[in-house]
Amino acid sequence: MTEPEGSRRARALEYSAVTLLPALLTLGRFANGFVFDDVFVIVRGAFIHDPANIPRAFTRHAMVASSLDAAVGQPALDTYRPVPLLSFFWDAWLSGREPWAYHLTNMALHVSVCAALLALLRRVFPRLPSVTRVGLACAFGLSPWLSEAHVWINGRSDPLMTLFVLLALHAALRSPTPRSRGLVGGACLLALLSKEVAVLALPFIVLAPWWIRREDGQGFAAGPLRARQFAGAVAAPALALGVYLGLRATALRGLKTHDDGTQLLAALRNLPFLELDGLYRALLPSAYGLRSMRDDYALATPLVVAAACLGCVALALVAFALRRAAPTVGFGLAWFGLTIAPACLISTVLWPGFGRYLYLPSVGLVLALGGGLETLAHARPRLRRAALGLPVLLALLSGPLLVFATALFHDEVRLYGDALERVPQQAWAHGFLGLHLRREGDCDGAIPLLGAAANLDPSDARYLTHLGHCMVETRRREAALAVALEGERRFAGTRQEAAFLLIHASSLPADRFDDIEPLLRRCLELFPGRPDCAQALAQVAQVRAAQP
Repeated sequence: MTEPEGSRRARALEYSAVTLLPALLTLGRFANGFVFDDVFVIVRGAFIHDPANIPRAFTRHAMVASSLDAAVGQPALDTYRPVPLLSFFWDAWLSGREPWAYHLTNMALHVSVCAALLALLRRVFPRLPSVTRVGLACAFGLSPWLSEAHVWINGRSDPLMTLFVLLALHAALRSPTPRSRGLVGGACLLALLSKEVAVLALPFIVLAPWWIRREDGQGFAAGPLRARQFAGAVAAPALALGVYLGLRATALRGLKTHDDGTQLLAALRNLPFLELDGLYRALLPSAYGLRSMRDDYALATPLVVAAACLGCVALALVAFALRRAAPTVGFGLAWFGLTIAPACLISTVLWPGFGRYLYLPSVGLVLALGGGLETLAHARPRLRRAALGLPVLLALLSGPLLVFATALFHDEVRLYGDALERVPQQAWAHGFLGLHLRREGDCDGAIPLLGAAANLDPSDARYLTHLGHCMVETRRREAALAVALEGERRFAGTRQEAAFLLIHASSLPADRFDDIEPLLRRCLELFPGRPDCAQALAQVAQVRAAQP
């Protein structure tokens, strides 16, 4: 049977709305430059600008693309993401170190995710009004907090992963054929190669045909769960996972998720906060701002921790109570809770960012919201109009906030300056702005910011290190010497002390060889092969040899 002309027109309008609105409201991205990690990957990094490096994208951790790769060495958290790296090669071929191609790719990825999400909503909630489905998809597409994943260039691993997860989910909901199973496996593998968190979405891809059931009983999994069907549904994602783990093990020799038990316990303590915080930011429109979960969660009292745990338990009980009347609510909340959980490890380290970790989990939240509103509209006819119109209201409130969030990514001064206004008590807001100004050659502007950051967070060596270098570069030798001595005292015997030994040597008169040379040798003892110390020591040797 052919689709009626009216239905085709209505479907075209739905897809136009959920793709054009996010694109139009984020057109300001094309005025944005490079911020945060973009600078090290695209501007200063050489990896993505040489097509000969494409095979290496599958054999190294993702930090290989950054100019900081040598300094980072083996990252604290292993990241293996060849698919986003491959997309950067394409953008680099189109626009080099100009941002327009990178922004265009991110926009295309985000609107594709929005279209795939609408297609899923049409399949799962065929009886919801068209305007409600569009509102649900637009509430996702226009969320200001999700802008961190698609407006910030280097956040694209989350839209890529989410797009492939949705494609796998669509294929899994089809009748089981070799072709549909192949599509499931291929999409799962691409999702895993986009970002590690996709591992936690695989169970939902497998269970979706049984958990998300049509009321009219249609679909191959409308009946009870059978072992043969379940084994067939598991096979493709399991094969994709095996291939991914094999590639990852070859490249990274395992899966490193945390440093020690102390960090893991701290992450588990932060998990209830993360769940409720993420639920609030993803569901209710609010102004975006770059943030550090580590600093935000650090001051929580035991009473607040207990309240957060109770809140998570209450949500679980609600999902359990609705397991028969609205199974999609439980499915969506479980999706949200499980896929956001890995970010609790990020909450234990200084790693500014929050919105990008909500991108994939928010798909589950949209499904839970759709299931809840459908059930409420059926059970309470008087509330039907308000319930079905709620997603539209959320989308309308989110639109202006998305425009503002897009403008924040214009440059690092605006991004970190906004953070400094919101959280002046947090060291990273001062420090990251100071680090940016130092990279731009503005040490006079960087010095007070780096000094404030070093005082607010004495445990982080980077602020004091760059402060010392700025003192040397502006010929404030006495101040540089004071910074060096303070750094040597704070970080004695650690690898970080090496940087302060170099600053100490640089703050001394050039003819004091007997004082400078031991400092540089000590630097190389603490940090073998450190290039700046080795180069400075070689220069000292040359000057000494040239003297009569």
